[in-house]
Parts: sequence; C-alpha cells; structure tokens
Amino acid sequence: MDKGRLEILREAQRIRQRKEELERAIGRAVRKSSHDFQYYVATVSELRELAASKGVSIDQVAEGLLKEEDGSDDRGRHQDNPGH
Repeated sequence: MDKGRLEILREAQRIRQRKEELERAIGRAVRKSSHDFQYYVATVSELRELAASKGVSIDQVAEGLLKEEDGSDDRGRHQDNPGH
C-alpha cells in the first residue's frame, strides 16, 4: 500500500468512532483529504484483497500495515543512531 493510502488509513484509525466500521472512517478520512470516491474504492479494495489473501479482517490488515510502517521508520532511526 502506498504512503498516501497509509496516511488515509492512519487518519481513519485516529478519527474512528466507537463501534464504527473501518470502511466508514476511511470514507471520512478520504473526504477530509479532498480525494474522490475512486480513491476510496481503490483503498478499501486493496485492504479487502490483502485481508482475503491473509485470511483476516480488514481491521487486522490495517493494524498490521500501520505497525509495519511504524516499525520500518523506527528501524531506520535506530540504524542512524546506534545508541538507541
């Protein structure tokens, strides 16, 4: 998933309301970032495909993608600063 979509996903997780479907929060995040419906469809489709291929929910895929992105950022910082 590209960085732009990961940012939408991160925003959706941030603004997600209690017991709200992730797809609905993604819709709000997409509108907030001034993207169009096609962008929403592509983002949700990619999440659904990843979830189906791994046999998990889109919530689990989203969490994994965001943790993976955070981890890759952290790894880069740790390599640059060996004291951490």
